[in-house]
Amino acid sequence: MAKFFREILFIIALTALGAVFSLFSGLAPLPWAKPELAAGEIQPIDARALQVIWIDARSEADYHTEHIPAAIYLNQEHWETGIIELMDAWLTQPRPIVVYCGSAGCGTSKRIAERLREALPDAEIYSLKGGWDAWLR
Repeated sequence: MAKFFREILFIIALTALGAVFSLFSGLAPLPWAKPELAAGEIQPIDARALQVIWIDARSEADYHTEHIPAAIYLNQEHWETGIIELMDAWLTQPRPIVVYCGSAGCGTSKRIAERLREALPDAEIYSLKGGWDAWLR
C-alpha cells in the first residue's frame, strides 16, 4: 500500500513539474494572461505573409502622408467611395481583407472590420493588431 501511494505521489509530482515547466518556458500560455489576439485580429507578421487587400481606416491626412502600398482608403466618413473600390478589388481577386488604423488603442479598424463583415459575409476580414504603429515596427 505504501508503494502505491509513493507511485501516486511520484506521478503527481511529475505532472506538476511538467505543468510548471510548460507555463514558464512559454510552451503554454499563462492561465491569467490576456490572449495575444482578440477575435478577428491578425499580427502584422502574419498579414505581411499573406496576399491581402489592405484597408486604411486612419484620417485622410494620414493616408495621404503615408500608407501601406496599394491600401484602399476607407473609413466611416468615406464609406461609399471606399466600399466601391474595395468591392472592385475583392470581386476581381477574392483575398483576405486587413483593416488598420493608427495604433493599438485605436478602435476604428475593429469597427470598420465589423461593418465590412456585415457587408461582405463571405469575406475573410481582420483588423491589424497594433495598427499602423505595429506595421512600422
